[in-house]
Amino acid sequence: IKLDNYSAPLRHEFAIALSMMGRTSEAIDALKEAIRLDPGEAEYHYKLALAWNETGRTDNTVSSLVKAVQLNPRHSRAWYNLGLARNGMNQPEAAIAALLKAENVEQNDPDIPYARATILLRLRRIPEAIEAAQRALEIQPNYNPARALLQELGL
Repeated sequence: IKLDNYSAPLRHEFAIALSMMGRTSEAIDALKEAIRLDPGEAEYHYKLALAWNETGRTDNTVSSLVKAVQLNPRHSRAWYNLGLARNGMNQPEAAIAALLKAENVEQNDPDIPYARATILLRLRRIPEAIEAAQRALEIQPNYNPARALLQELGL
């Protein structure tokens, strides 16, 4: 397919299509080209991070997510995924910090405080883990993962 060499949005859309077809390395190339054309678009860096994550390149995932949140500090999904990536790199404090930023931006997503709760539980910071799980339930009262976590703690 011949693409317009000057259209970052078209490259971005093409990358999404490639990714959906399981052609991750080609999607990465298309996203890099979109970023070359429009380096200030946070969404392109975010999508590149997701593609890098598919390849297991956590270092590249994190650097793309960091760039995304630098460009758009209100990108809650980028903060959330940065928290998950940092947790996967065994950087729990950095993970918690990123998740708190995500929560500050998006206050109606129970996945964010729940993710924080699981990290806090692993760190044996039980009162904070309980608070985070309860926050997830405040957002969505039937959020079963948080309910299960609290039951696991005998609450």
